[in-house]
Amino acid sequence: MRRVTIDFFADISCPWCHVGWASLKQAAAQRQGQIATQVAWRGFLLSPDTPPEGVGRRAYLTSKFAPEQLAAAHKALNEAAAAAGLELHLDAPKRIPNTIDAHRVIHWASGQGVAEPVIDALFAAYWIEGRDISMHGELTRIAESVGMDPQEVAAQLATDEDRAEILNIHAAAQGIGVTGVPVAIFDRRIPVMGAQGADVYLRALDTAAA
Repeated sequence: MRRVTIDFFADISCPWCHVGWASLKQAAAQRQGQIATQVAWRGFLLSPDTPPEGVGRRAYLTSKFAPEQLAAAHKALNEAAAAAGLELHLDAPKRIPNTIDAHRVIHWASGQGVAEPVIDALFAAYWIEGRDISMHGELTRIAESVGMDPQEVAAQLATDEDRAEILNIHAAAQGIGVTGVPVAIFDRRIPVMGAQGADVYLRALDTAAA
């Protein structure tokens, strides 16, 4: 079986990353049994200066974008989510969180072989249920929902364990030119920029495997 590694640079607070992640999984599923895909989540801090308590999402967006820009962006996102068969509630999140702790949980989940379900659960918690994924209690419950030890996760979150590692991953992404997410790099040589449909990821996957 052919093998392809995929580095997926993304942030949970990015709705386009939610769409791209779903489409990438669809593409990988279409080649199941033919191509063995190994996806590595590369945590990117979309808003690294966000305070620990987060910021109000509506106020932030309205300060940055005109109403017609927001409406157009929401329309495009909803259409892309529908094409990916993805549930997306853009009005559910009330705050833009600092996501470094969410990335730490994903990092620990990767070591336990449950990164994908944790990522799925984090996206759903934020973009469907509107939960505050900067809160340690929420992160612990999400980790527990996929089988991680909640006491261990809570204890780790109470420290700075692997915080520097996440910051280093973010800096390394910037070092290779990543300025926005999502970005998927297939076999470290075929980049796909932005959230794409499953067909685009599938072509990149086939090219990498050829």
